[in-house]
Amino acid sequence: MRKRFLIDTSVILDNPDNLYSLSSDGENSVYITNIVLEELDRKKMERANIGFFARAFFRIFIGSAAKTSAKLKGESKEGDRFYEFSCDQGGEKGKLKIVVIHRENYDEQNDRNDLKILEVAKSYNLNLITNDISFKIIALTRGVKSELFSEDTVSDYKTLEFFHKAGVNNPNASKTEWAQYEETDENGRPRFYIEVGGHKEEQRFDKLYENNALIVAPHNLEQKFMLNVLTHPQNKVTAISGSTGSGKTLMALQAGLILCEQEIVDGIVYLRNTVEAVTSAERLGYRAGDEERKLSYFMYPLFSAINLIIEELRKKSLKNAIEYSGDVNTMESKAATKRFMEKNNIEMVDLAHARGVTISRKFVIFDEAQNASIADVKLLGTRLGKGSRIVFLGDLEQVDNPYLTQDRNGLVTLLKKAHISDFVAGVQLRNTIRSDISRWFGQNL
Repeated sequence: MRKRFLIDTSVILDNPDNLYSLSSDGENSVYITNIVLEELDRKKMERANIGFFARAFFRIFIGSAAKTSAKLKGESKEGDRFYEFSCDQGGEKGKLKIVVIHRENYDEQNDRNDLKILEVAKSYNLNLITNDISFKIIALTRGVKSELFSEDTVSDYKTLEFFHKAGVNNPNASKTEWAQYEETDENGRPRFYIEVGGHKEEQRFDKLYENNALIVAPHNLEQKFMLNVLTHPQNKVTAISGSTGSGKTLMALQAGLILCEQEIVDGIVYLRNTVEAVTSAERLGYRAGDEERKLSYFMYPLFSAINLIIEELRKKSLKNAIEYSGDVNTMESKAATKRFMEKNNIEMVDLAHARGVTISRKFVIFDEAQNASIADVKLLGTRLGKGSRIVFLGDLEQVDNPYLTQDRNGLVTLLKKAHISDFVAGVQLRNTIRSDISRWFGQNL
């Protein structure tokens, strides 16, 4: 049965290719309003994927000029004009027809763009497709059929397991090579393993403590597995979920320092997905300071991890205390923090600047990946050159991006891949180590 979809701006800014999925090679009708066109036009100059996808949307219509046409399909009683665009990109994308509904005069009570889009949906009994959860709820309360864009949803994310005990039946446990498991030897002692390249490898966690670059020791079994997996010679891509205060960023940074010490990589690149405020005055570009200063507003997890390491270094020797004298601050980069970053070749990078560059021989830490779209993850992954490896970190219980959900975001998609693919390693940290207070709030509220 042919379906008729009215597409919200959020679906296009997630990825314009979503239109091809909804069209299903022309089987379904895809509509947008002139309001959406105007919103995309305003977004086209923005940085990162928002601006790129806004521009990519308009290129859909001119990418194959000989096969693209637009024609006036008529007018409705309300005075709306319908323009049909027929696009054939060929290949896997196939055919796409988009009907633009242009309404000149909207109801004066509908003074917001989302309400104008709903007005059109109600006029023609169209099914609104959006990534905005609140918009969907508003639509339903106004009698408009609405769905969240559901492609790439991971409905079973809470059941994904990467650690299991041998001999214990766990249908949700990953069977991939990087899965972590425990066996009991003939003396009743637990031993821990991963299987890589078809070979069973016992995890000798004691060897971690022999490494000169180990400054902050892992606190529990989860963190030990995390460090072993991240520093394994054959591992290139890792997805790690962890509760608040479980030490994700700290252990990832420690892994990067070990890889640098072993000369496997030349430095560390840290990115954190920045979910900005809605009001323009609070956006990153309006903050005080130069570009580095603006970026540092979002990098406090990195500074916090570095400063914890600096505290441990100061305890180890007078030489370290002198080298890293000066202020540290968990919310911004101070003298000692900056010295540590320079010495260990740690860079902060804005995701907006990742497009078009190649990142070679670096250990890349992408923090807050639960707030990144699948397109963001793909963007960064395709920027990695030879010798680089990457870890995606995040807490699936703290999705702040209004257009993403716990079961649809970049991190949960990678975790699902890790559960079934040998190419991506998956690790879960469930124990809070930050403090008893942090643990209580994470578990009880």
